[in-house]
Amino acid sequence: TDGEGVGRCRLILDPVVVRTEWQPRRPFQGWRYLDPKDAPFSSVVAVANAVHALCEGIGLQHYIKSSGSSGLHVMIPLGGLCTHDQAKMVAELLSRRIVQQLPEHATIERVIGKRGARVYLDYLQNGQGKLLVAPFSVRPLPGAPVSMPLPWSDVNDTLDIRAHTIRNAVARMEALGDPLLPVLSVKPDLLAAIGRLEET
Repeated sequence: TDGEGVGRCRLILDPVVVRTEWQPRRPFQGWRYLDPKDAPFSSVVAVANAVHALCEGIGLQHYIKSSGSSGLHVMIPLGGLCTHDQAKMVAELLSRRIVQQLPEHATIERVIGKRGARVYLDYLQNGQGKLLVAPFSVRPLPGAPVSMPLPWSDVNDTLDIRAHTIRNAVARMEALGDPLLPVLSVKPDLLAAIGRLEET
């Protein structure tokens, strides 16, 4: 059964993560976890689309995938153009702007008990040695859900991230390709994007 299969594979699959240590001082990507905790998934979708609109508005390329568990990961190419601390600063600037726009849905409050039913924008997960669940990796959960790259058009109220599983991931990958591939090669104009952010 699915449950038995997941149980057998758990010890093998759980360690599949991406480290930001490939270029120790110059990360190739920045990212944040949109962590719902007690927030409804509709709030995750609202926050993700606000991030999408913000990044589009300032000309900053950005990509998204499911965590395979309960939230979404937004990934921003950095192209090795800044340090880990600078990447964290960029993520914090974006996160604070989203909280300003959607205070009822988004928060950067670290203390879980103070978040309420809001989505936590975890910009502090930028940094050397921090972990991110790798795209297309299987999570050790019932049904074996997969952390799946998504086109932004899929990020709407009908999105069910648990629908992407080990059973259908290969077919989806073959049909969709890898929407996250540019994360490894894009070199954004970060100064221009931050300048536009300050003007908005």
